[in-house]
Amino acid sequence: MQLGNVKSFKGVGYVCFLDILGFSQDILENWKAIESNPLEKLLAIKSALPVLSEEVEEINPESSIRSYVCRVNTVSDSITIAFGLEPKLIIGDMALGLEALVANIREVWRAAIVSGYTLRGAIDIGDIYWDQNELIGPAFINAYRLESEIARVSRVVISSKLNKILADIATRHPSTMTDHLIANFRKDVDGYIIVDPYKICNSDEDRNNLASNLQGMANNVSNPLLKEKYAPLISMLKEKSSIGHDQLGAY
Repeated sequence: MQLGNVKSFKGVGYVCFLDILGFSQDILENWKAIESNPLEKLLAIKSALPVLSEEVEEINPESSIRSYVCRVNTVSDSITIAFGLEPKLIIGDMALGLEALVANIREVWRAAIVSGYTLRGAIDIGDIYWDQNELIGPAFINAYRLESEIARVSRVVISSKLNKILADIATRHPSTMTDHLIANFRKDVDGYIIVDPYKICNSDEDRNNLASNLQGMANNVSNPLLKEKYAPLISMLKEKSSIGHDQLGAY
């Protein structure tokens, strides 16, 4: 049984809104470039997203195997990743659905850095509707506003509502599964809970390569204030961190 991504959905779900930083300026300046063409780089980033298929449901809709698949929409340099939850909220589905969402974020983030960009985004949980053409709802609006007004630098923040839900899951339903879920996040210097950049890669070699890419991006920025915005991400990418359950739910 496939959960999270259905043709039409109206209910409670996770929504992540991502913006690819630096792409718009690159398009304006290098649209006709032969080498390092921004359109080709953006298409490469989008190709890193999982190819979603409904064939699993069609082959055996009664299968007891539960797969967790996100719905992904892209418009220019914006990417929305959503996961619809079942009407009866089950802790296991909530945890594994959010794990699937974060895994998608990591894949896009890694592909963006390899291509010479980085991401800024936010995740919310709440009411959402989608069909083949539309994605509408309070959770989408909240994720968009958090990305544009709160995130500010290259990071993916979680909403107050999701933060409180994570705190509740960690406190009331402790398990290896929930511990694994919480390990995807870390607390930033301003108190926001964010997706942990350290987990973008599985090896120190990959982390060093991505950090080198980011440092190269920073070196190409002439404005000292903009250059400094890369420093926290580079630092978090290299430094392993852990978050205590008592650090969740504070906002």
